Amino acid sequence: MKEIIILLGVPGSGKGTEAKLLSERMGYVHVSTGDLLRELEQNSLALQEDKDKLEAMKKGELVSNDLIYKLAFNAIKKHIANNKGVILDGAIRTVEQAKAYKQFFLSEGITDILAIEITIDDETSLLRLTKRKVCSACGNIIRYSPDNHLIFNCPDCGGKLFIRADDSEEIIIKRIKEQGNEQLQPLINFYQSEGILKTIDGMNDIEWIYKKIEEILL
Repeated sequence: MKEIIILLGVPGSGKGTEAKLLSERMGYVHVSTGDLLRELEQNSLALQEDKDKLEAMKKGELVSNDLIYKLAFNAIKKHIANNKGVILDGAIRTVEQAKAYKQFFLSEGITDILAIEITIDDETSLLRLTKRKVCSACGNIIRYSPDNHLIFNCPDCGGKLFIRADDSEEIIIKRIKEQGNEQLQPLINFYQSEGILKTIDGMNDIEWIYKKIEEILL
């Protein structure tokens, strides 16, 4: 088991889905920035300084890197100490952040690291995100495809599927502009230079992609 898997890809590439499968099937722990921030908000024992930074973020300010590092690094140390591999999905978005994580890994003696890019083009990203559906009961995300476009109930629990309001074309176009392939490329270049990057064609279906990740890991 790798100590750290860094999943990279534009919105809609399937990083979250593959992270979930790796957690369920191979025992990795998925460290999500969003989940860590939600836990902080609900933690009555959290430092007021950290809660103030979170409130600033909710008012539209950028989340400070030092808060993200603190939350993520503490979570990673805990899981590594428990002999669990960790998946980072969307936690690292810039070369500056990648370098900070690298320094943290070095300081903790964490050396078994792999970055995996799941590649799709920006046009496919737009199509998947504006057409994907979410289960109202279990939260399952159903990726768009010609085969499941007309499915209206969750294949897992039978709950009703809907398209989220924030998956409007206008919002998604803005996300792709901020997080698409052009913006991702410097990060890809960084991990290529580190010699730890593997690339998988994300235009294939979910199980095919999972099998390719599994082949790399095993």
